[in-house]
Amino acid sequence: MSASEPIAQDPVIWIAVHDLSRTGVPVLLERLLQASPARKREVVHLVAMYGGPLLRELQSLCASVTVLEPSDRRSASSAASLGLITLGMGRAGEVVRHSAWRAKLARRPKPDVLLVHGAGAWPVTQVVSSKLPVVLHLHELETALDRCIPRPEQAAAFQRAQQVMVVSAPVAELARNRGANSAKILLVPGCVRLPAADEAETSELESNLPESNEPESSAPETDSVQWVLGAGTPGWRKGTDRLAAVAHAVQVVSSPAQVGWVGGRPTGADATAVGRTDLVNWIPESADPWKLLSHAAVFVLPSREDPLPLVALEAGLHRRAVVAMPTGGLPDLLADGRGLVGSRQDVRWFVAAVQQVLASRELAEDLGQRLHEFVRTHHDVDVIAPRWLQAVSDAAGR
Repeated sequence: MSASEPIAQDPVIWIAVHDLSRTGVPVLLERLLQASPARKREVVHLVAMYGGPLLRELQSLCASVTVLEPSDRRSASSAASLGLITLGMGRAGEVVRHSAWRAKLARRPKPDVLLVHGAGAWPVTQVVSSKLPVVLHLHELETALDRCIPRPEQAAAFQRAQQVMVVSAPVAELARNRGANSAKILLVPGCVRLPAADEAETSELESNLPESNEPESSAPETDSVQWVLGAGTPGWRKGTDRLAAVAHAVQVVSSPAQVGWVGGRPTGADATAVGRTDLVNWIPESADPWKLLSHAAVFVLPSREDPLPLVALEAGLHRRAVVAMPTGGLPDLLADGRGLVGSRQDVRWFVAAVQQVLASRELAEDLGQRLHEFVRTHHDVDVIAPRWLQAVSDAAGR
């Protein structure tokens, strides 16, 4: 290169995310950024619609983080916007909200590309230039997508996106059905960070794993109890009401197994569906849930709708046997003896499959080992992150 030739600059990347909670979409973003070169991260500016507990970690991984609305969603601009919308002045309400967002973003370098990490962050596209290249990383199936982007607006959204990254084949199919050009779709699945060396899982169960329905109870003896565990934000989409059926079935056969869920207790209508007399141990959310979950004899995914839950990949990393309902990318992930997955959403099958794994330690170990090997081969963040970053850079036209 001659002295007169300009040095190529990395494109300035804005990444929009709905919130900074410890849920799958923001956690995946954190992993992808951690695995990206430090030089590349120096031009990444994160735009979060709402804050959350991952704020500090993400601040250390990119040039800046701008939170548009407080976590309690009670800013002056949002209150004014909501008031106008309530009065039937929806367009005026949006103008107020977007003006406040633009004022916050005015201090950031002009972007060369906007990556919308999850459909929940799509509203950020309304406060940037219509000429700015957009990449949409889609983590949603039908119900969640329709909640994030109104159905009549989805075709236009997919047409605007220069690249549509998807986390599983069913998400790709949904994108095509809703207007995305097949040539734009790129599979960029969830990923895990592999340990330097496999660690023996012989530690004692953490003291906050409860003995009964009360999260504050003391821990049971691991030698005498088999645990059926799952994790995530409890509710209809995650199918946590189905755990009650598993817990009662286990009790009927006088099994010493107990059923637990890490992520808190269901609320609202979901709590009513579960009932106050269920036998599930509702365990509070944890910053490091696998200190608990790694002791599961069976890891369960009773979801009604889940594109490709990160906890399923993490279960493989920890060699846990997985029993899952068929949704999103789970049938592909658990095929060929890597787990047990139903052919349809059948609670009776799900209960029987859990009992089958509990009854055979050999089966549990085989399922866990097969999944472990597959996850190590296909979902290493050091393999996925470069593909992710290259797709965003390509969309910027550099």
